[in-house]
Amino acid sequence: MAKKTTKKPKPLAARLAASPALVKKYQSDPGLRSKYLKGDLEKYLNPAQKKARALNVRLSAPIAAGSSTTERDLAHEAQAATTVKYGPQDRKIAEQLGISQQTEKDTGSFYDQYRQALQQHADNVALYQAGAQQALTNTAQSITGLGNQEAVQLQSQANQAAAQQGIAPAGDLSALANAAQATRQGVMASFQNQQALQGAAANTYADAQANTVAPGQRLSALAQARGKTRDIQQKQADLATEKGAYDVQYRADRRTSELKNQIALGALGLNTAKAKADIAASTPGAQAAAAGAKAAASSEASTASKYGYSVHQWRLLGPKGRARIIGKSDKTKTDPGTDVITSGPLAGKTKTWVAAHPGEAGKLVDAYNTKTGKPANQKTEDAKAFRQKYGVDLQTTTQHNAAKDAVQNAQTAFGQVGKTVKQADGKPHKVTTDDVVSHLRDTGVSNLWIRAGLEMARGGLTPGTAARIHKAGYSVAQLGYKMRPAAARPTGNNTLNRPGMS
Repeated sequence: MAKKTTKKPKPLAARLAASPALVKKYQSDPGLRSKYLKGDLEKYLNPAQKKARALNVRLSAPIAAGSSTTERDLAHEAQAATTVKYGPQDRKIAEQLGISQQTEKDTGSFYDQYRQALQQHADNVALYQAGAQQALTNTAQSITGLGNQEAVQLQSQANQAAAQQGIAPAGDLSALANAAQATRQGVMASFQNQQALQGAAANTYADAQANTVAPGQRLSALAQARGKTRDIQQKQADLATEKGAYDVQYRADRRTSELKNQIALGALGLNTAKAKADIAASTPGAQAAAAGAKAAASSEASTASKYGYSVHQWRLLGPKGRARIIGKSDKTKTDPGTDVITSGPLAGKTKTWVAAHPGEAGKLVDAYNTKTGKPANQKTEDAKAFRQKYGVDLQTTTQHNAAKDAVQNAQTAFGQVGKTVKQADGKPHKVTTDDVVSHLRDTGVSNLWIRAGLEMARGGLTPGTAARIHKAGYSVAQLGYKMRPAAARPTGNNTLNRPGMS
């Protein structure tokens, strides 16, 4: 039976080029899109997907070479910092803007109602004047009719009086009646004309209030309200500009700071993993690691004490030196007679016996001190002697150990001077003493221990530095540092011999 041959599938690029449906499938499935549409196949992404991918790539990039902080983290930091700094001003301006815009709306409505009231008043005034004119016209007409009637009555009365007196009929009174009537009509016409003029003036005033003054007041009030709104909007725009500048400056400062940190870490060969572990030491997950480190430190201290060294001195021996001490001790144990103590309170006893009987050895030491008059508390006496000699109190053992660690770190860092390292931008950089000093200062190491570390890296302390150490309350002997011969003291410019160093 012939063996079946498996047909090799076509490359994805060829299948995508031949099938629009397959392209659509890869575009719509995030898993397929993220895994396979890369490199030359990115051309099958739509413009929005290309833009989103480019944005994700940019935001996922570190803000400095070697940094664990990404551009996305930096954006969140900058946004939070901007909100903290400008949040109160933002809220205040937004509140003022809302009030101003509402006032602007209310102003227009108020003047619309005001104008309607004035227009109604003008209509009422016109109506009142029309009524008054009609009443005066009716009165004038009534005066005319009343005058004719009274003239007839007066003539009749005059004729009756003349007849009773036996004289000729009374004279004609119509001329006198007509004159009186004309006088009355003239007075009424004059009053009607005066009332008409006053009514016209009242109508004109009311109409001007409703159709000229009120619209002008409305426009003026709206302009003032709109101007206030524009002023607040300008404040909002100015604040937005200031926020943008602060955001840009914050990110630039953060990138610069992170770049300096990465350059310092690379130049000094520091352990980045250890720095991260120190930062995370306060988290619950670091407790187990801390316990392990504590156990290791305790074991190291026990081993150093066993061979008569402090932890600092034991570390300075290095792996080979420690192995040599341990090997020498093991060789001594094969010959019990070689570890016999020849002087002091334990003279005649072997070191092996002392290690096995610490209680009895302590009693022998106390008895020896009492017999020779040596103080029981040697530390107290040493502290008194130090105070009398240097005028300051002697620092504690813990502070001495911290000083040793600081000097050791500084000495190690100065050992990198002259070496060439690669910076974040890929350019080579030769480490200088100034680089080391700046970094140590940034990490909190005092100038005294920087100076001591530099001099120890050059072969030993100078008398001047030893005097400074004593004035600070530290014992050079307890620190275990050797002095450099006076002839070997460097001359010329010294990086540490400048203002600010002591």
